[in-house]
Amino acid sequence: MPEQFLYEKLGNISEFGALSKEMPKSITLNLNPRYEMRPYQDEALFRFMYCYEKDYPGKTLPMHLLFNMATGSGKTLIMAGLILYLYEKGYRNFLFFVNSTNIIQKTRANFLNPESSKFLFVPDIVICNKHVRIATVENFDAVNPSDINICFTTIHKLHSDLTIKKEGAITLEDFRKHKVILIADEAHHLNRKTRSDEELFEGWENTVERIFMQNYANLLLEFTATHDFENAGMVEKYRNKVVIRYDLQQYRNDRFSKDVMIVQSDFGLNERILQALVLSQYKQEVAAKYRINLKPVVLFKAQRTIAQSHENKENFHRLIDGLTVKDIAKIRKSNVPAVQRAFYFFQDRGITDAQLVARLKREFQANFCLLS
Repeated sequence: MPEQFLYEKLGNISEFGALSKEMPKSITLNLNPRYEMRPYQDEALFRFMYCYEKDYPGKTLPMHLLFNMATGSGKTLIMAGLILYLYEKGYRNFLFFVNSTNIIQKTRANFLNPESSKFLFVPDIVICNKHVRIATVENFDAVNPSDINICFTTIHKLHSDLTIKKEGAITLEDFRKHKVILIADEAHHLNRKTRSDEELFEGWENTVERIFMQNYANLLLEFTATHDFENAGMVEKYRNKVVIRYDLQQYRNDRFSKDVMIVQSDFGLNERILQALVLSQYKQEVAAKYRINLKPVVLFKAQRTIAQSHENKENFHRLIDGLTVKDIAKIRKSNVPAVQRAFYFFQDRGITDAQLVARLKREFQANFCLLS
């Protein structure tokens, strides 16, 4: 029988002992009250606190843990709770890094902007009877030791700053002199060296490992919705690191996600893509009819690798650039009821195939598309 993952052991009370179920006041009093913690979020925090505070088989220092949680399940709220808890434990410096600048902008607003509708903290944070400010910094040299100091960066910039000396940039010395919490979002992008099925590009992963190992009090906390449990290298590396596994199926079974309608089609890849775009435009047009401001999102997922994602994106742009009325005519033959309803709606609203082509070209132009 294969050795269990850490998350399986943590879920076994008889093996690990009962986890504490009392949330620290540093978290309960300082998270925005509009966000009520869900049971699985509480469980993720309780499991982390156990790992941080207790000794257990397989624990190593510096501590490296991973949260495998479905997209939309509130990973950023858990990050906020961890920051508050670890501040109380004496940490002041936090490095948030991800592969996409778009995610950084959203996270900065969630952490720093009280005017944001998704701001995660109360306006006045108080920990151990002291008022605490959240500050954004470029490095950890000469920071205020009373603040929560957060450096936001991309993995590309972090790698560049540490390999090419720049004035004011973060340095390896920052991670040696100060104990730092490294928070990696979309962490599956880091493991190019570990995954044998990827093109080898070891720089990013090596950079993270190098800075993490500078101080045994550092913590590396990874968050991803798409951890690879099929890859032998990933299984070996993360067996004692996955704190919680809360995937999309469990998220849906717990009725926290919207219902997903599964549609099957005999069309080829490009025609299936066009069906998805037609349905997206249909949703937008229906919303507009009832004066609802709605911008549907279409996600195309590669089977496994980042290289496939790049290839899919290039194919998608070629498809959009060359889209014609003849392509739409092919989709009209779809046997998917939802697609037929869409075309009936377009006909009723006087939207011609030529107009549909123009709208799809406009709505899905390259600068409106992201690769993650």
